[in-house]
Amino acid sequence: MFKKMLILIILSLTMASIVGCGLVTSKSTGFTTESTTDTTNTTDAETTTGTTTDVTSTETSTELTTTATTTGATTTNTALIDLIPEECSEIAIVDGWIPTWCDEFEAAVPTTIIDTTKWTYHTGGGGFGNQELQYYMYADSDNVAIRDGALVITALKEVYGSNNYTSTKIWTQATTSFKYGKIEMRAKLPYGRGTWPAFWMMPKTSRYGGWPDSGEIDIMEHVGYDMNTVLGTLHTERFFGTNGRGGNTDSLIPNTVASIDVANTYHTYGIIWNEERIEWYFDGFLFGTVEADQEWGNGYSADTSLDWPFDQQFYLILNLAIGGTWGGAQGVDDTIFPATLTVDYVRVFQQDYVTGDTGSPSTISFPHIYWQSGSQAFIAWTPSTDDLRVKSYYVYVNGIMSKKTSVNAVLLINLRLSYDNIVTIIAEDYAGNLSNTFDMVVTA
Repeated sequence: MFKKMLILIILSLTMASIVGCGLVTSKSTGFTTESTTDTTNTTDAETTTGTTTDVTSTETSTELTTTATTTGATTTNTALIDLIPEECSEIAIVDGWIPTWCDEFEAAVPTTIIDTTKWTYHTGGGGFGNQELQYYMYADSDNVAIRDGALVITALKEVYGSNNYTSTKIWTQATTSFKYGKIEMRAKLPYGRGTWPAFWMMPKTSRYGGWPDSGEIDIMEHVGYDMNTVLGTLHTERFFGTNGRGGNTDSLIPNTVASIDVANTYHTYGIIWNEERIEWYFDGFLFGTVEADQEWGNGYSADTSLDWPFDQQFYLILNLAIGGTWGGAQGVDDTIFPATLTVDYVRVFQQDYVTGDTGSPSTISFPHIYWQSGSQAFIAWTPSTDDLRVKSYYVYVNGIMSKKTSVNAVLLINLRLSYDNIVTIIAEDYAGNLSNTFDMVVTA
């Protein structure tokens, strides 16, 4: 980190402009990192109903290029392909997507059934904020099993406490979280009115506040009264619930896919998630896309996290709910039980954007002030390019780092009033290479 900051201090090649004011100047800006004014809200605000029951395990966080390994004072980069877990070693690498995490559900684990180095159980009832009717059990062999190389989650009509149904919910909250990549499940979904299976993600630390401010990624959701439609949705501070953004498989029928049978046939459900967009896929066919800059905030007067909090670690969740505000919108057919969600595998792939990186990102260009009021200003710019991929942007105000962002926009606050504030933007790629600086003047 010290080396990177030293590079930032030494960099002096600058291009400067007063955006929207008509003047062009040239400046050399020194940087100090002793104090920062990062305005990110870092709160652990996620709340859930029920309890978490798990076996103690070591948590890991997987980013797009987890290739740096450190031993003592020596840091080396290991090619991502050399870090493939043994259990994922037979998975094909296609279009550069390297398997970095997987569960093939080959065999049950004694006592816990699932592999608790990867998943833990989320137990409890109470509706989970959606008026759901099931109680999630812990390692109950009637509700969860590994059979014929697949995870089988079974919902039953049986009384448990105040709940009339039981089921299973597992997640990686205590074991592994992910940031960017290709995430995929191959599964057969349950049949019948009242079922509500989901394969989804929630933020590890809820850095922007409680739900929905820190985001939710629904990779696959399905309700049993609408058997031929699968949805993928994002929930954010401004777009959540029925107003969430995403897509559904109706867009594939009939031109791409003649018909969909999700109950009797295995299908793959997945996303490709990077710094600026999330795409949803059904059997490899794209059916939805949401981009970070689709709408920059509410009139550009809010932080980019308002619509795009997806620059942080998220964990995986698999569950089969019964009833609820959406799943039970047309009631529950009690003749369908037992109802099963059968999962062949869950896989996470990533691209190696470190190995083979030979150059630095280009300097950012065409910054524009989209909104300004008093000591605040919303700035967006044309993204940098890189021979592999740009990871993030450092934004300095008057030589002091204000923010680090993964998208090509930022809301600046606490600008000095009646002053020509020097805003400096530097791009960084996954190998740690830095672009030349771009300086602009924002007069508050």
